Amino acid sequence: MRHSVVLISIVLLAGLAGAARADEALITLPDLEREALSNNPEIRMAERRVESADGRRSLASALPDPMIGYMTQNVGSPFTWSVGKEDMSMQGVVVSQEIPFPGKLTTMGKAAGKMAEREQQNARETRYRVLSNLRNSYYEYYLAFRSSQILTETKELMKNFQRIAETRYATGQGSQQDVLRAQLEVSMLLDRLAEEDRKKDSQAAMISSLTGRNPLAPLGRPAELPRPAVTKSADELASMALAHSPALLGRQRMIEQSEFEVSTKKREFFPDMVVSGGWFFRNGLSDVWQASVMFKVPLWFWNKSTDVAAAKADLSAAQYDLEAAKLMVLSRIKDLHAAATTSEHHLHLYETGIIPQARLSLESATANYQVGKVDFMTLLDSYSLLLKYQLMQEEELVNLHKTLSGIGEMTGEETK
Repeated sequence: MRHSVVLISIVLLAGLAGAARADEALITLPDLEREALSNNPEIRMAERRVESADGRRSLASALPDPMIGYMTQNVGSPFTWSVGKEDMSMQGVVVSQEIPFPGKLTTMGKAAGKMAEREQQNARETRYRVLSNLRNSYYEYYLAFRSSQILTETKELMKNFQRIAETRYATGQGSQQDVLRAQLEVSMLLDRLAEEDRKKDSQAAMISSLTGRNPLAPLGRPAELPRPAVTKSADELASMALAHSPALLGRQRMIEQSEFEVSTKKREFFPDMVVSGGWFFRNGLSDVWQASVMFKVPLWFWNKSTDVAAAKADLSAAQYDLEAAKLMVLSRIKDLHAAATTSEHHLHLYETGIIPQARLSLESATANYQVGKVDFMTLLDSYSLLLKYQLMQEEELVNLHKTLSGIGEMTGEETK
């Protein structure tokens, strides 16, 4: 029953490794997401742009600034001061105000409002994108962490195989080739562990940059990932994306803004009005006041026609951009949904069939190798298969989480 001793030792080693890992600080994805929403500079920049656009909304519909000035009128030569001496001489204050044609300011205000709404959708899209990048980095960090754990446990298992091979070689039942191959496998596992450590450091630095942490500080131990489920069909997800995707809603607001801008350009054919008034003093003579109303004549109408045509072209381009984005979103949703259901299927196979069968195969190969019924290569094949499928199971779990995160980004829905 020496194979039982081997398996018990593996369990003990795994327990010791888990106890050592318990000393590391636990990090969870929700905590990191809250940090990113508070500290990520890209998100903060998008929020400031929303505030800026909101401020411009009221300015767009405001009247132009009035003008106020001083005016003097003299009779005689330029160097003669005749105010109060001649009837036609005077000095005073003039005020004028430009009043755009009715409807212009309202239309410009609505266009600015749509621009503010578009910035809000852009900010939502930025938040989803940053959170999606954070989740992908976290899942990759988790994968490197779990792969490192599996490789460490496998390395200890291979050392046990190496001791068995050395014992069989010492008693004349095995070959030196078996011992050398076991040593080579241990060295290869150490090399793979170093690569997983590099991946952990790389993803930890990315996570820190997205959350505003110090990239040089240790990140901690990732929490265990739950097994998520695909609960909606591709058609349901497509409907959600069309209704809530920030990328699509932002483009829709762009169309609405362009429509108001076309209306604004058309109103340039109507004349604006300038109202002015003044009060003049004549130093002992009766004061004088005046008022006037003038209209700006849109004489160069062909320039305005070109401006309208350009605004219509911008509107048409925005409409085509929305249609292209819808097709892209629907295609992406279908692809992501297919990837998620495939990952679910693979995980089910790993959990219920492949991994348990691979473990049984390794146990059988271990017992038969110790009594000389199989050679060392058969044992290595069984060990390699179990390691391969354990790593593939973790990778498939991460793929499922990353796919669902991508779906959440496309549909504007927070994934849990």
